[in-house]
Amino acid sequence: MFTIEGFYNPYLAASQTRLDAVLTITSDATVSQTTSGRKVVGFVLDTSGSMNGEKLAQAKLAARRGIDMLTEDIWFFVIKFAGSADIVVEACPATSTNKALAHYAVQQLTATGSTAMSSGLKKALGEVKRSGATIASVYFQTDGDNSADDNERYLAGVIAECEGVFQCDCRGIGTDWKPNELRRISSALLGTADAITDPTGLEEDFRSFLNRSLAKGIAAATLRIWSPKVVKVSLVKQMSPEILDLMPSAKRIDDKTLEIPLGAWATEARDYQLAFELPVGNIGDEVLACRAAVVFQDSNGEVKIPCEPIAVRWSEDDALTTRISREVAHYTGQKELADSIQEGLDAKAKGDDDRATRLLGHAAKLAAESGNEEVTRRLKKVVDVVDASAGTVRLKKADKGADMELEMGLTRTVRRNPKQQQAVETQN
Repeated sequence: MFTIEGFYNPYLAASQTRLDAVLTITSDATVSQTTSGRKVVGFVLDTSGSMNGEKLAQAKLAARRGIDMLTEDIWFFVIKFAGSADIVVEACPATSTNKALAHYAVQQLTATGSTAMSSGLKKALGEVKRSGATIASVYFQTDGDNSADDNERYLAGVIAECEGVFQCDCRGIGTDWKPNELRRISSALLGTADAITDPTGLEEDFRSFLNRSLAKGIAAATLRIWSPKVVKVSLVKQMSPEILDLMPSAKRIDDKTLEIPLGAWATEARDYQLAFELPVGNIGDEVLACRAAVVFQDSNGEVKIPCEPIAVRWSEDDALTTRISREVAHYTGQKELADSIQEGLDAKAKGDDDRATRLLGHAAKLAAESGNEEVTRRLKKVVDVVDASAGTVRLKKADKGADMELEMGLTRTVRRNPKQQQAVETQN
């Protein structure tokens, strides 16, 4: 079953009209046990000319190892794309016969042509629909820039068609691709984007993708937000395990209700930040900001799990209004961490080493304070951390691959650890 809990300061100072809140949504094992339906996994492989050699060899090996991991109750398909796309393996159950045929088909892949990402996604969409699966996960990999024509004319429309049909994890191989192109796809399709600068890392990443995908037991959940007409929902972001802006995918049901797709779920917890623009209130006035609920389908129909109403009161008591929700403060810090990395990398790319060092040093300090080990690991490939507590770092020798890995990892966040926080407060 899902649980949903809200965290925020229920008191606002006079004239304050913005409210920030964090919703923690948790699903446990009983969710995956209540949902039945077919699962399909898709592999969308870039076979453009620039993939020739080690990159394609490792991509083929990783795909074949991934296919071997599948059990007979899982469906799968393989797509190749360059300037256009073709179905390598049609959606089918992962029987021993189908796996053997897939191994042979993948081994025959060669690299040639340009890159049109929309073509690969479009073919994947067709195979997901043909499979009849209720839970669909796609692994999309590329090593180069998308063609300008595809970016301008086709990609946005195809992404829109895929929304809500499957989730997509995107991976850039090598260093000759653009991070924003992969984020454009993964953000809209509620997946992750990352850099695999060394092709030999593809197999391990494939395995991680499959483990996450196969653990999903509920096809789709939705965050339903009801607010009075006088309240505007200005922000909805997934903040853990990765920062995703969900407002572009929000659907207006009526003049008071928004629905935001949350994708498929396993046994896990995710955190979401919401912001509301409220009307101006007088001291003592109270306003309901929202009623939030997680909505999903089980064998008996729609299930709605509500959160306690989020409501605030205006007060002139500074002791109340200046309190900051620990959860809100934590994710404000994680957003600041991401911004510091992005701005630091931008400064580094422009040759402004002094500014880059300051910003990346600040990022190292924030990462250490919040316990974000993943971002710290990536930072250490770009800078030598002299003193994390003081934010003192030294830039390392230029390494495009390390910079890209850091840029793609800047949206990775860490959840607040209440026990760690309590220990710090006790010491103080």
